[in-house]
Amino acid sequence: MNRFAIFCGTYNLLMGGAKDFRESVETLEAAHKVAKQIAKTEIFKQWVQIFDKKTDELTTYTIVDGELKEQECK
Repeated sequence: MNRFAIFCGTYNLLMGGAKDFRESVETLEAAHKVAKQIAKTEIFKQWVQIFDKKTDELTTYTIVDGELKEQECK
């Protein structure tokens, strides 16, 4: 089982879901690589999430000028 699921989209995260699923990878490093590639190449995407299936932790990034900016959890 691939541990890290990657989601990305253009609208408010609350509107997301299965349709925003991009792919699943085995390592966090691979997940970051995919997320950075999405930020550079997908000009209409506004956010990326990396979900750790084992720990149920979610990291959300905003895409700004082709770069990932981690969002603060509130």
